Amino acid sequence: MLSRRISARRRASGVVLIFALIVLVIMTLAAIALTRSVSTSNTIAGNLAFQQAATTSADAGVEAAVTWLNNNNAQTTSTATATVCPTGTPVPETTVLACDQYKGSAGSSYGYIAHRQDPGSGQSWMDFWNINLSQFAVKLPADAAGNTVSYVVQRLCSAAGDAASTSIQCSSTPPLPGGGGGTGCQQSGSSCSAGSQGLNIVASQVYYRITVQVAGPRNTQSLIQTIVAI
Repeated sequence: MLSRRISARRRASGVVLIFALIVLVIMTLAAIALTRSVSTSNTIAGNLAFQQAATTSADAGVEAAVTWLNNNNAQTTSTATATVCPTGTPVPETTVLACDQYKGSAGSSYGYIAHRQDPGSGQSWMDFWNINLSQFAVKLPADAAGNTVSYVVQRLCSAAGDAASTSIQCSSTPPLPGGGGGTGCQQSGSSCSAGSQGLNIVASQVYYRITVQVAGPRNTQSLIQTIVAI
C-alpha cells in the first residue's frame, strides 16, 4: 500500500515538472517576442523621425527655388544664368524664365525647365526624378541633420518661350478685374464699384512647380512638391 502511494506521488511530481517546463518555455518565447516588438517599434520610430526631418529640410529647397525665380523674373538673356531658347522658338524679348536653364557656362546646374514634364504611365515621381530630373537639379550643401536637398523648377507651360505667346499654353491665374465701376467691374454695389479710386488690373501669373528631393541618413528619401505663381 505504501509503495503505491510513493509511486503516485512520483508520477504527480513528474507531471508538475513537465507543466512547469512548458510554462517556462512559453514565458521565454513571450519575452523574446516582446523584446523584438520593442526593438522593431524603436526602429520604426527612428525611421519616422528621420523621414520627418527630411520633410522639414525640404523647406530650404523650396525657399532657394523661390528666391531664384524672384531674382530671374523678367530678366533678359544678358544675365549670367540665361541660355538661348531652342532654334525656331518664337520668343521676342526672351526672358530667363522663358528658356530652359539646364546648365550654366561653368557647368553648374540652375535646375530650371521652362516646359512641363510629368511621369509616364505607371512611373512613380521618385523614378521620374532619378531618370529625368536629378541630372539638372540644384544640390544644396548638407544640413546639420545630414540631409542633402536638391530641387528642380518646372514652368507649367507646353513649351519653352514667351508665356504670353498664343502658341504656348501655360497654366496661369486669371487677371483680376479693375474697379471703380468702370470696365472690368463685375458686381455693382460691391467694393469693386465703391468710391472713386478703382482697383488696378493685375496681370495673370504663370504657375511654376517646384520639386524637392531630400536624401538623408538610413537611406531616407523624401519628395516634396510646391506650386507657386509669379
